[in-house]
Amino acid sequence: MGCVHRVLYVGYGVLFGWLAWCAAMSARNGAFAVCGVFVAGSGLVVAAVVREGVLEGVLRREVVRERSGGGGAADASDAVVAVALAGWCCDAWAATAGAEHGRSCRHRLPRGNAA
Repeated sequence: MGCVHRVLYVGYGVLFGWLAWCAAMSARNGAFAVCGVFVAGSGLVVAAVVREGVLEGVLRREVVRERSGGGGAADASDAVVAVALAGWCCDAWAATAGAEHGRSCRHRLPRGNAA
């Protein structure tokens, strides 16, 4: 866990404690609507802590992947293949490497049009 994550977790803990104390005092004094607002704020803090944990895990996995040197060239070739497959509209287009379209292809231009 990095230093930034520790600082954020401490800040979230302090904020959660303060909001919980405010909610308890509001409920004690009969201001139930305000208590609900403080409880909702506490829920947002819990959601932020969960999100921070997920982001920390993602960052940690990326660091491990970079250090292991995994998949730089494979990722690039996968991206090229994905772009090519996304553009595949008909078999004739694939057979001619994008030069022609089949008769039933929606991208085919009529013969009279010179592009």
